[in-house]
Amino acid sequence: MIPLTAMSASKSSSSLWTSVLAAAVASAVVAALMVFTTGIPVVPALFGLLIGAAPIVGYDLTRGALGSNWRPVIAGVIGNILFVIAIFLPAESFGIVAAAVALLSTLILWPIVVGAMSSSHSIGKLWIASILGLIIGLLVVSLVAGQDPNSWLKTAGILFFAFWGGTVGAALSSWSK
Repeated sequence: MIPLTAMSASKSSSSLWTSVLAAAVASAVVAALMVFTTGIPVVPALFGLLIGAAPIVGYDLTRGALGSNWRPVIAGVIGNILFVIAIFLPAESFGIVAAAVALLSTLILWPIVVGAMSSSHSIGKLWIASILGLIIGLLVVSLVAGQDPNSWLKTAGILFFAFWGGTVGAALSSWSK
């Protein structure tokens, strides 16, 4: 709700919702490709890196500015390096540590790197958006959690990143300078 109230008068709500939808779909597609390509170890890692760039690409698509500034997209990929390292650590040895590192990467590293490389977005606002996206994503995942955690784990990852990406897309659209 905060990104909606921070909207300036010159931005239309249709472009906000289009940005939210595009960022959420881009994040969900990349997350789905990450969780369903398990045959080759390198491919899910590459898609894990691209999850950081997906909300930015979705936002750029709605503005018609895809390719005009690649610095934030590259920063999104760099911001997800710790996330990829954490999710590919052995769960038996690093279970809770890997989850904490992955969450901290989304909360701390991604907003700092993207905000530093983007001239139109501040680190603080991206940090707030990332926290909101994390909370909303975890809330949705906890609401749809079933009895057998192994049956919904891939779906939970896709849902989490769709809601995180949509929230970040809303912030990118609403809070741009």
